[in-house]
Amino acid sequence: MKFLLFVGFLSAVYFLFFKKKSLTPPSSDTSSEEAMIPCVKCGTYVQVKESFMREGKYYCSRECLES
Repeated sequence: MKFLLFVGFLSAVYFLFFKKKSLTPPSSDTSSEEAMIPCVKCGTYVQVKESFMREGKYYCSRECLES
C-alpha cells in the first residue's frame, strides 16, 4: 500500500512540474490575426489585428480610412 502511495505521489509531482502544459497547436484564429495584409488606400502592410476595417476592406490607419 505504501508503494502505491509513493508511486502516486511521484506521478503527481511529475505531472505538476515536468510535463508540458499544452501540446495542441495554436488555433487558426491566432494565425489569422498575425497575417499581414495591404492597406486598400496606400498599400502599406499591416497586421489584421492592428488594421481598421470598413465594408470588408482593410486600412492601415484612420487617415487612410477617412480619406
